[in-house]
Amino acid sequence: MLPAMGNLIYGILKLTLIAGGLLYAGLVIMSYQIDGPHARLRLDVKDPARSAEHLLVWMGVRAVAVIIRISNALLAILAEASAEVGEWFIRRGGSGLRQSARSRFMI
Repeated sequence: MLPAMGNLIYGILKLTLIAGGLLYAGLVIMSYQIDGPHARLRLDVKDPARSAEHLLVWMGVRAVAVIIRISNALLAILAEASAEVGEWFIRRGGSGLRQSARSRFMI
């Protein structure tokens, strides 16, 4: 009986943590959409619990902004590398490949 109760408590705790994580992610994404990446931090000395919530959400928004900035830079690098590989392949492919690529992509 005791191990079953422990499994039930573990399941409820896990479900609560997942729900809290989803709620936090929703708050961060909603704040990022509304305020943008340069959201201002709002703290109130009289309400420390709300201030802690604002601080956590603000840190999440900053993290999302950094992740988006880094991913945009990586995607730009990958797009440039892909274009260079395409040019190299067409140059090395011979005149038939160059002619078909030119007629297909360079109208």
